[in-house]
Amino acid sequence: MNLTKIKTFAVILCLLLSTNALASELAGQTELSHFQVFSQSWVTKLNRSHIKGIQRMEILPRENGAYLARYHAIDPGSIKCIVKRTSSKKKGLIGLLKYIETVYESTGKTPEIARNNHFTATKRTRITEIFSNTGKGWR
Repeated sequence: MNLTKIKTFAVILCLLLSTNALASELAGQTELSHFQVFSQSWVTKLNRSHIKGIQRMEILPRENGAYLARYHAIDPGSIKCIVKRTSSKKKGLIGLLKYIETVYESTGKTPEIARNNHFTATKRTRITEIFSNTGKGWR
């Protein structure tokens, strides 16, 4: 993600979090529960289909002749959900899904050893996704 997209996303997120016109009050427990179920299935789908996930692990040769194995994964335990009602006259909800994506790496003398060695977390990135629900499910 380039810097311009990150800045644009940050501005939109700040507006959503601070503007009464967009999200005026926290939603009830039922709406939050539905969003939490949606979020768990969404993260499972992301982990399964991630282009750099464990099923599509990168194996890179190193200068010293060894190999580096790397993959990305989202820890379902890092999920945090917030649901707010919009001030629109129509039924509307805003859902914020926050989670941490972690990059795991391992090294070995061969690609197979690197793939099966012990992986350690090398980078963590906090991600926030914004969803809406106007009565037809979370999108």
